[in-house]
Amino acid sequence: MTRIINMQCVDGSSAQAPLLDVPEVVALEQRIAHDGTSLLELMTRAGTALAHAIEAHAPAGAPIVVLAGSGNNGGDGWVAARVLAAAGRNVTLVTKSGAEELAADPARTAALEAIATDSFDIVLAPAEAELAGLLKNASVIVDAILGTGFAHDEVREPYASWIRLVNETHSGCGIPVVAADCPSGLNAQTGTAANNCIVADETVTMITPKAGLLEAHAQPYVGTLLLAPLIPIEGYFDDLL
Repeated sequence: MTRIINMQCVDGSSAQAPLLDVPEVVALEQRIAHDGTSLLELMTRAGTALAHAIEAHAPAGAPIVVLAGSGNNGGDGWVAARVLAAAGRNVTLVTKSGAEELAADPARTAALEAIATDSFDIVLAPAEAELAGLLKNASVIVDAILGTGFAHDEVREPYASWIRLVNETHSGCGIPVVAADCPSGLNAQTGTAANNCIVADETVTMITPKAGLLEAHAQPYVGTLLLAPLIPIEGYFDDLL
C-alpha cells in the first residue's frame, strides 16, 4: 500500500504526496510527458523551484556556486543558474563538460538555453585548488551533480572529489548546501550512501518524494526535505490520496 506523507513545499505551503519508488517516479514523468508537459518543461519547473529555495539562503549579491553533473540532475542546476542570474544573483556554475558536450536530454537543451543568456560564470573542469577556493567564497553551494538514477557504492571522479570538497567546506565553514532532488551519492531508492555522498542542509525533491529519502539512515545527508510538486496532483495521485 502506498504511503502518503505530508510535506512542506518550497513555496511555504504544505501538500500530501505519495512516497514512490524510483522506477515509479520515472514512469510518472513519462506519463506526464505523454499528457503534454514535456520533460524539458518539467526540468524548467524543477530548476526554477530549486532557484527559489536557493534564494532563501543567499543574500542579494552574495556568490552562489552550482555544481552541475552531466545528466539531467545537472540540467536542473543549469536552469537554476539561469533563473538566479536573471534575478540579479551572482552565480558561478561548475561543470565537467561544456553544454554542447552533454549527451543527456533535456539537460543539453536546458544548458544550451542557459549559456545563450551569457548571464553567469561557467567554470569548466576546475583543478581541485580552484574549486576549493570557489566553494569557500560561496554563500550557498548547490548540489546538482548526481540524481535519483545513481545506485552505486562508489562515485567516480571528478565527482567524488567535488563531493569531498563540498563536505569539507560545509563542515569547516558552515556554508549551506542545497541538493537538487537527491543528495549526490545517495541511493534514492534505499537511502544508502556511497563512499562519497553530499551532506545537504536542504534537499528539494521534485514531483513527489522517493522512498530512500525518508529512510532514517538517509536523514543526515538529506537534511530538511522540501517538495517541488511541479504539476497539479489532480489526475495523477487521485487514486492514492
